[in-house]
Amino acid sequence: MSESLSAALAQKRAGFARKALAAFDRMFGADGQNGLVTFDERERRACEVTDELARLLLDEHVALDPASQATDGACPKCGRPTRYESNEPREIQTLRGKVQFSRTKVWCRACRRKFFSRRTTEPSDRRLQPGIGG
Repeated sequence: MSESLSAALAQKRAGFARKALAAFDRMFGADGQNGLVTFDERERRACEVTDELARLLLDEHVALDPASQATDGACPKCGRPTRYESNEPREIQTLRGKVQFSRTKVWCRACRRKFFSRRTTEPSDRRLQPGIGG
């Protein structure tokens, strides 16, 4: 792991810890109850704060995905060079709410198609997948 990635992860960890402590305070407050009386109120609040934390973790994890940082590469269809076009914002509905991320879009002039980067196991392996309607 690079030194800059280690520093970025440490910063993200600290930010998450602050938000987790704030979530704890929203649940318990100063008196240990924070105005929550019924079980339904307690359950709703617990789900609300943990869903926010889950979305935060997903947002941060997806942001570090190499597929969001791919640039020009070889076309997966013909093998010819592709040209960087843009980073496309995406939003998906997860079990815990909406998560936003981006994927790199490139253009193959030979195939006349657009492709989006896809997750790979090797950071240096920048494979692409066809874009919708490309």
